[in-house]
Amino acid sequence: MEKYRSSVSMFEPATYRICIVGTLDKQCSDYCGGMMIEHDIVLTQYPVTILTGRMIDQAALIGVINSLYDFGCPLLSVECVEAQ
Repeated sequence: MEKYRSSVSMFEPATYRICIVGTLDKQCSDYCGGMMIEHDIVLTQYPVTILTGRMIDQAALIGVINSLYDFGCPLLSVECVEAQ
């Protein structure tokens, strides 16, 4: 019987996209692991911030999520867009 092996590992680099409610200043990129910060509007009225970047592992991703929590930013989604 062959075991399923996910292409995503907790311990390998991957590119993630995080969406949060509100507008995060682009100067906060250093506090967010160097992720690229973009702004958008959903449903023609709600501002969101999209952070995209390559993390060395999921521990680094958790560090970014913790920073966003410290800033008081509600998470909408976290997704892995490309694994190694």
